[in-house]
Amino acid sequence: MEPRASTAEPLLNPADHRDQVGLVQEATEEDVDNALRCATESAQTWKATPPSERAAALERAAELMEGRIHELIGILVREAGKSFVNAIAEVREAVDFLRFYGAEVRSNFDNDTHIPLGPVVCISPWNFPLAIFTGQICAALGAGNTVLAKPAEQTPLIATLGVRILHEAGIPRDALQLLPGRG
Repeated sequence: MEPRASTAEPLLNPADHRDQVGLVQEATEEDVDNALRCATESAQTWKATPPSERAAALERAAELMEGRIHELIGILVREAGKSFVNAIAEVREAVDFLRFYGAEVRSNFDNDTHIPLGPVVCISPWNFPLAIFTGQICAALGAGNTVLAKPAEQTPLIATLGVRILHEAGIPRDALQLLPGRG
């Protein structure tokens, strides 16, 4: 069977279909295979990263999210149809997850006693596309696992920005990979 090429599709605001929020390109089977290979190959390196460094990256991501709160709120409102109040609360919850797991890893984890599972798949729901998405990912990353993140099909743009922030904060690209798709 010939591999299916994925093309970028418009993503519309659920409250106003005249508003194109952005474009999304779904991961192909080949993309998923490649991501799993990269996650598996980089698992030992991420696992060996000192917990204090993993914690620091999560803490930096919390700071970056707070600094980009307006951008995050804008995407949550337009892409997920959230009210401003709910979008603010969602960003705050994502930041809380990053700080909580960063503190837990810094205080309680040791590479000799806490053995990661390896590559982990995190699949998030549409109703909390940043908070639950971030919580799953940062828990797995903090524990030393590499992550394949699959956002809800309705909200890949906020997930993309969340992953970019985590990469900017120091999470290696092979340790955290985003795979948008359906279902």
